[in-house]
Amino acid sequence: MNWFDNVSSDSDQPIAPACLYQGHWRHRMHAYGELLLCRVVIDVVDPRVVAAQVIEHGLIEDLDDGALEALNQVMLAQEVHQRPSEWGLTECAMLPTWATPTFSESQVQEMERIQDYLNDASDESFESVLALRDQFLQGICMTYDDVNRAMRQPYEHGMGPPRKGGRVLSS
Repeated sequence: MNWFDNVSSDSDQPIAPACLYQGHWRHRMHAYGELLLCRVVIDVVDPRVVAAQVIEHGLIEDLDDGALEALNQVMLAQEVHQRPSEWGLTECAMLPTWATPTFSESQVQEMERIQDYLNDASDESFESVLALRDQFLQGICMTYDDVNRAMRQPYEHGMGPPRKGGRVLSS
């Protein structure tokens, strides 16, 4: 067994595979504002909104960190993750192409750990570490392109990619 096999086993809590659902949700962005149509992706295993966009006046825009967290709280309070199909959401095998993903704290830590392995990998083990990274991303229903898409988003707190509701990774 290579030192980088099953990276999640290095953690106290292995990363559970994601189970994503996507669909539309009406959400009030402000306390007294109108309900706006949003498209959302929710992980029902690690209950949280992974990505969301508001559709307003024909324009589509990613929710900022505060709005994403508010939407997450509303959907969790209504226990959407318990029965997503009853709320009109449909299962998706991978993150939709429109979605700019966010990551849980444990996913960020795992990606950082894999990045460290990539930095330390020899020429012989580099391809194996890349395969491990891709396997991990597939387990959370994402691809490296999804990570890159998250990295290209503007940052509130300086440089640094993938966000977890504002959390960024070193590249």
